[in-house]
Amino acid sequence: MAAEQDLKLDQANPEGEGEGGGKKKLIIIIVAVILVIAIAVGATIFLMTGDDSSEDSSAGDVAEVVDEVSIPAQYIKMKPRFIVNFNIGTRQRFLQASIEIMTRSQGIVDAVELHNPMLRNEIVRILSDQEFNVLRTPEGRIELKTKLQDQLATVLKREADVEGIEAVLFTDFVMQ
Repeated sequence: MAAEQDLKLDQANPEGEGEGGGKKKLIIIIVAVILVIAIAVGATIFLMTGDDSSEDSSAGDVAEVVDEVSIPAQYIKMKPRFIVNFNIGTRQRFLQASIEIMTRSQGIVDAVELHNPMLRNEIVRILSDQEFNVLRTPEGRIELKTKLQDQLATVLKREADVEGIEAVLFTDFVMQ
């Protein structure tokens, strides 16, 4: 008799009915969220690809300048570091420098990788031509950076016909 009551209770409230309605609600919620995301993406794409013909030419120039500035800087490390010796009287002095080139142009990055031996030769030549006592001053290092930047830009213009070296940076500069 107790077994019959248990069977009747189980038939009155079957577990499958409650979960079936919950699964349908979950599916409807997921579909609604996907639709909202799709509408948001579509609206964003629509707004981003607006008609540029309504802008005047001066606004187009401003947009080009903004695009150029927003390009991230790229740093090209000249490996291995440079070591140059100087003969000061009877003493020998050394300069060790790690140099990086800053640019925003992929063409410069490719040209520096291609012409790395020639650029390294120019850097060693310029470093060797410097006066040791002048390099000990901040003004001497600034002048050296300017000479390096100008000479490397000249070599890249001559060899690869590219321009765009923004700076030559000393990431390590040790003199002894």
